Amino acid sequence: MQRRRRGCAVAHTFSRCQVPPATRFVFLVNAAAGTGKAPRRLNALLAANAEIAGRSRLVRSSSAPELDAALRLADDEIPVAVGGDGSLNALVTLLDRRGELQRTVALVPFGTGNATAHTLGLRSPAIAFAALARGDTTTMDIIRTSIPHAPIALVSCSTGFESRFLRRYASLRYGSRQWAGWSALLLNVTEQLRGVTLTIDGTPWVTANETVHNVGVYNIPHYAFGKVIWRGVLPNDGLAIAACVSSPLWYWNLMAFGITAAMERNLAETRIPGVRTVRWHNADLHSPAFLQVDGEPTDATHASLAVDPSALTLIRA
Repeated sequence: MQRRRRGCAVAHTFSRCQVPPATRFVFLVNAAAGTGKAPRRLNALLAANAEIAGRSRLVRSSSAPELDAALRLADDEIPVAVGGDGSLNALVTLLDRRGELQRTVALVPFGTGNATAHTLGLRSPAIAFAALARGDTTTMDIIRTSIPHAPIALVSCSTGFESRFLRRYASLRYGSRQWAGWSALLLNVTEQLRGVTLTIDGTPWVTANETVHNVGVYNIPHYAFGKVIWRGVLPNDGLAIAACVSSPLWYWNLMAFGITAAMERNLAETRIPGVRTVRWHNADLHSPAFLQVDGEPTDATHASLAVDPSALTLIRA
């Protein structure tokens, strides 16, 4: 599942590679991302950035099949996901399926959580446009999954509270997003789960007889809304982190304060009571509940997972 990337080699820091100044951009507008205001806000940004607008075009879609049908890229074009983690994941998954993952990609954060954008330093759409003008790039690991309709995770794959919350939220968010969020939170905040197993690099790490609140694997240091949860995790260090949280109390403690992650592979630690972590390269997750990938609910209850180091090149702040 690993491949050697051409271009700049990046081990544990951001690269200094740049895209050519004449590079053109293709903005992929997902009208359903975030609050649904992405098209209007993007037009305003393009109007204020004439130099970028002059070498750009727009492709609009509201689903992965629509994006697949509409997107055709010239050699000198960089696709720019306009949306959140789900929009970027859809683009990366499409490029990977086409054998085009060697392309540099970019992101303008109009999503809800924007975890990947924060890891790239793109804290706002305006900062993202400034990054497009500079053209600095970095690489990022991806997590390959065995889930047919969600074969790549850029941020996370988990079960328990996160997957149940997201499934409930997804069913309600197109009515009132605020009400959907509170409803999903209140209905799932205290639930716990048995029967989850997580194998890390061939070794059982979470067993089916344990009672857990959330079990997941994570690829980048940021969680939603710019919160750094996994201090020490780098987007291109070749390892992901797994976390098993035993109860709601310790889950929200983790969300509030984060945790400093171990740097070594297969070194399991408990730095917060009720929160176990370990760095890994291959994992296998089974659950009696559905899994979520990058903030989107899936119908899968099992995933084999593998880190593909520095598989993706992105424009960064």
